[in-house]
Amino acid sequence: MASASPAARLCALVCRRSPQAQRLPRTQQLSRQGRAAQRAFSTSPAQWADDRADKKGDTEAPQTLDLKTMNQAFAQSATPDGLRQLDELAKTNGYNTIDEFLTSKLRETPGWSSEDRSLEEELLKDDVGDKPNKSSFWFDEEDPETNTEEHDEFDEDDITSMAHGKLEEVREMRHYARLAAWEMPLLAKFAKPFVPPKEDEVLRWRYTTYMGESHPAERKVVVQFAPSDLKLTTVQTEKLKKLAGPRYNPETEIIKMSCESYEHQAQNKLYLTNLVDDLIVAAKDPKDTFEDVPLDLRHHQIKEKPRFPKEWRMTKERRLELEEQRKVAALEDLKRAEGGLLVDGKKSIDGYLLERLIEEQEKQRVAEMVPVQKGGGKGARR
Repeated sequence: MASASPAARLCALVCRRSPQAQRLPRTQQLSRQGRAAQRAFSTSPAQWADDRADKKGDTEAPQTLDLKTMNQAFAQSATPDGLRQLDELAKTNGYNTIDEFLTSKLRETPGWSSEDRSLEEELLKDDVGDKPNKSSFWFDEEDPETNTEEHDEFDEDDITSMAHGKLEEVREMRHYARLAAWEMPLLAKFAKPFVPPKEDEVLRWRYTTYMGESHPAERKVVVQFAPSDLKLTTVQTEKLKKLAGPRYNPETEIIKMSCESYEHQAQNKLYLTNLVDDLIVAAKDPKDTFEDVPLDLRHHQIKEKPRFPKEWRMTKERRLELEEQRKVAALEDLKRAEGGLLVDGKKSIDGYLLERLIEEQEKQRVAEMVPVQKGGGKGARR
């Protein structure tokens, strides 16, 4: 059966070909040449209207062809029955299919092969796009679909890319502000009161979500439970702790396990549920209670946190005691000041600095009085 693409290309080629000049009789050619000779000198070319045209002189403007749209429209309108009829018409002309007929016509008609090739290149270019320019600054070898179209120089008619990024950030913040102001209050009708977990709800599950985005870490599921909440005996509880191994935290007395081996969260949760059931069954097994095996806690290092000493805590008694000590120290300072035993630090420093200043002035005066001698036997000169 024929395909729609060659027929569409043939239609496009026929429409693209420029119309050939109509051959006129010799008399009409001479009459037109005579009219051209009678025309006055002008820089504009002569324009002839068709004799069959309307007296108003309205002529249809040439229409541009959209090759891609024409090809798509022909491919959509083509039906198997219509293509079969085209094949039958081609057989009457000595060809098996319409494709062979079109190929032979394109090969026999001069100039049509090159036009068909250029038409196919244009259609392919329209579908695929321009080839990336490897010499362009924006070309990236890792991304073959990079847009390497060179941009015009910045003509001070737009803001910079950094300003566009800031503007986009402001738009996003305003979007979330509108959500918080108008849509979040509507969620109050879906609020449910907090119900504490029941005695049989001992497992605490934790999931990870990225708000609708796909991420490899969102399949991870974590389960936590306390061995003391499983209503086991003391021996069974200790055995469960030993079976948990490094997943048991002696400070919080909680067993924590996680799984991300499967693709979906439900699969990982089912695996952890079966694992907890197996641990409980193994802990209740009376054949071996593991009483001779010590609980290994080397995996957990308990770090002692510094605590504020109780003696340093400010209480009412401690506050009264400090006030009494300050009063006693103030009375002793008064007694020393009256007896001249209290040393004034400021006066001592000022006196020391004054003594040093006097010594430096004395040394400078003595240096000016000593004569300076130059050469052997020559007189001194101040």
